[in-house]
Amino acid sequence: MSDVPARQLGQKHMIEIRRAFAPLLAARLGRDAVEIHDEGLGALDFKIDESVELTLPDGSSMSLRYAFAVFDEPQRLVGIFSEHCGYFCFSMIDLTLTELKGDRAIRHTW
Repeated sequence: MSDVPARQLGQKHMIEIRRAFAPLLAARLGRDAVEIHDEGLGALDFKIDESVELTLPDGSSMSLRYAFAVFDEPQRLVGIFSEHCGYFCFSMIDLTLTELKGDRAIRHTW
């Protein structure tokens, strides 16, 4: 069984998340939204001292290094962008997210 369809599905998923959050990514990164939408993110968009920790509604948790979050309050969505582990989208329902930036920790709870 080939993993090509699964790989393509994962790539499509990341493209869709990136495109959905392109305006918020542009504001965070100081880049053009159309460029992000069409060309994506690069290594320079991620910082070595940034990471994200999540606790999901069922108590499961995940921690991503070289990652950051953007928040779409009107849609009640959080986009998580990780340099090495991909892109994720979560509902702001019963979610706890901690942004770690250097020595600072910013906790968000919905």
